[in-house]
Amino acid sequence: MDLQGKYAFISHPYSQSPEKNKKRVEKACKYWIKKGVVPISPLHLFSFYSNDNQRDKIMEYCYRMICSVDIVFVYGTSEGCRLEEEFARKIGKPVYTYYKKKRKPNYVECKYLMRENKGVHM
Repeated sequence: MDLQGKYAFISHPYSQSPEKNKKRVEKACKYWIKKGVVPISPLHLFSFYSNDNQRDKIMEYCYRMICSVDIVFVYGTSEGCRLEEEFARKIGKPVYTYYKKKRKPNYVECKYLMRENKGVHM
């Protein structure tokens, strides 16, 4: 699949380690920008919410964004990532995962898979 000019929803864990995860997503977004992809990062869009009691509203916004993008890149196994991936598949969006399903995602593995421009497309 040619990704040039595509809009990509970046699904990544947040709540366990917000600052660390935000930096990781920034690196992923910079990578995709260099490849000509337009990354959409809900982590950056909604990080101004100070706690999780807006989670349902944020997920609703994420689902709307997934409807409007061309592709979804999933970088984790958190509850939010799982729900976003499930929704994207349900509506027929191409989904690329940058971790192995059987174990927790490893950032080095994600970075390697991005560099090789191979998602585990399922």
